[in-house]
Amino acid sequence: MSGVLPEKIFFDNFYIWFNKDEKQEYYSTPLYLYKANTKVDYDNRLVNVYFDAKESENRSQQEQGLKFPANLYFPYVERMGMFLLRFLNANLESYEKAYESFFFAYGFEILKDIKEDYKFKLKGKYANDVEYLEEMERIYNDLQEKIQEVQKEMLDFVNYVYNLNENEELKEFTPAQRFAVYLMKHKGQAFTYNRNDLLIRDSYSNKNQEFGNMSEIELLNQLKDNAMLVSMNDMHQSNDLSAVCYVVLEELVQMSNLPIKKCQNCGMYFIPSSRLDEIYCDYPKENGKTCREQGAFQAYNERLKQNKALAEYRRLYQQKSMAVGRNKNNEQMKKDFEKWKKDAKDKVNKLKHGVLTEDEVYEWLMENK
Repeated sequence: MSGVLPEKIFFDNFYIWFNKDEKQEYYSTPLYLYKANTKVDYDNRLVNVYFDAKESENRSQQEQGLKFPANLYFPYVERMGMFLLRFLNANLESYEKAYESFFFAYGFEILKDIKEDYKFKLKGKYANDVEYLEEMERIYNDLQEKIQEVQKEMLDFVNYVYNLNENEELKEFTPAQRFAVYLMKHKGQAFTYNRNDLLIRDSYSNKNQEFGNMSEIELLNQLKDNAMLVSMNDMHQSNDLSAVCYVVLEELVQMSNLPIKKCQNCGMYFIPSSRLDEIYCDYPKENGKTCREQGAFQAYNERLKQNKALAEYRRLYQQKSMAVGRNKNNEQMKKDFEKWKKDAKDKVNKLKHGVLTEDEVYEWLMENK
């Protein structure tokens, strides 16, 4: 492949495809936007994208500005469903907030076909950063109302499909069943999302790039011995934000192990990363902690309140620890605390495993204050 990017073919379009086995989605977008940070996996020819406003403030001017992606064979990779989740959680109140919560990763080309009568005048190159940013802000402000409308419709769509409003009538049905019914019965943009989705079918004929270095006999033997599975990943090309959201949701409803949930702490939409019964998201907040971490701490405090033995253990532990800290030269006090700590921890562990009752542990603590 030549060193010149296929600009005429790829520059104006957004592409997305999926790997269900790895629970990943891949996309190629025309622009690396300002302040978007990347981590490159050269071995697998993938780029992970993330946003860190504080870090980006310190980056040199040469590292910012309009850039081309490598090509379709060097895409961005994220967890399955992240495009849709980012859009559902995006703050669309202003250009700046919309950029920081969504467009930094995907660019603005996905707005080109969101509104039929809007004339999108994006150029391939700009004289400087200021000119580019002014044009992007103009485009966003022109289309802000439409973008918010699509977000509202997608929120309604997702809430219905995953029954996030806990409608009793919908509980016995699967997300896939609700997805099909929603498209058939609910009018609005959701009914016509696929009009701007060009599906590019994968086939054996375009696998030369992937397997060109193997001989025919080697490849035949690999397939014969079932040592290798040639995966087929259809690609979607679209410049319509709503169509891409629809595509991602359609893929997710086919996978029962990737449900969309609403965080019980912050209210953001998320997909559980380990257990299906997770109720807190793993998005970092301003304090650096995730809701899952904060939720675990809150749950622990609730257990302390409800269990008098655990609450008393915690109180005595803090009391004794502070006393030792105030009397650093008292070696006997320090030894007594270490022995008490060991014995008390043993009692608490036996309580957690059902060997001792709450009353038994509480009585021991009262006798060994």
